[in-house]
Amino acid sequence: MIYAKIKVTPEKAEEIRDFYKAEEIKDEKRPYDYFQVRRQGIDIHAYKNRKEVYAIVFSGPKEAKEEAELFSKDVTVTESESTEKNEEGFEDLSRQIGTDEVGVGDFFGPLIVVASYVEEKDIPLLERFRIEDSKKMKDDYILEIGKSIESKFRSYSCSLSAHKLSEIVTRGQNIHKVMAILHNYSQKKLAERYHISKKVICYVDQFESEDLYLKHVGKDRIENPLYFRTRGETFFPSVALSSVLARYHFLNEWKKMEEDLSCEIPKGASAQVDLVFQRLRKKEGAEKVDRYVKKYFRNYQRD
Repeated sequence: MIYAKIKVTPEKAEEIRDFYKAEEIKDEKRPYDYFQVRRQGIDIHAYKNRKEVYAIVFSGPKEAKEEAELFSKDVTVTESESTEKNEEGFEDLSRQIGTDEVGVGDFFGPLIVVASYVEEKDIPLLERFRIEDSKKMKDDYILEIGKSIESKFRSYSCSLSAHKLSEIVTRGQNIHKVMAILHNYSQKKLAERYHISKKVICYVDQFESEDLYLKHVGKDRIENPLYFRTRGETFFPSVALSSVLARYHFLNEWKKMEEDLSCEIPKGASAQVDLVFQRLRKKEGAEKVDRYVKKYFRNYQRD
């Protein structure tokens, strides 16, 4: 499969969208997506960012590069080894690294990022374990299979406790920068541990525009070619595996936290979470409980 990327101005991006007669994506859950369309076997996906530059990715057979060249002669091309789709709908089954994170939207608990390496020969085992987006899988099942899949696949996980994350963010660090650094760190450590070639493409479950990600990490610190995709766990088996492993580690840390605080704690950052937080502080003391929460959340500021 070919991934051909061009960068254009917002005006040019609008011109390209009109050319394909594509609807503009206006979804709060996909803030960086501009439009997405499929033409003659080629997927065209446009991303917007805060700067005056949009990225458009043409993915598919070799004709994807020719399609991109209709709009720009400055085309960046990445090639993967397989164009097959399996029955789960994955777009690429070739050698790949994928990263995903858990814990960003939870007031309690750590932030965990996992990088995983998958080859085509691993797909039957992934299917046997019914690996897909962790949000579609029951927590009990993830806890049941987590140890097994971690032993059978190549992965690297890293985490930051809520306490450490709070220290970093309250010092003025951007949470997306922290996430980008953790994604890159897990990718590099995975590659080092298993001697993975620097030519292997790395899929990132997109949480930030590509330009800002590169700025946060520093281009000189990125070793493998990157490809960003919103809901990457739907399209790439390595990201799906990382999403499940990240959830597995997150759930284990959550259990330890609940045992330490002797309380069942709801996930997320709802009003119910606020009530549990206040009740725990009265029972266990602010010093103990505050180490488990992200102090930059509005839940803490309302205290």
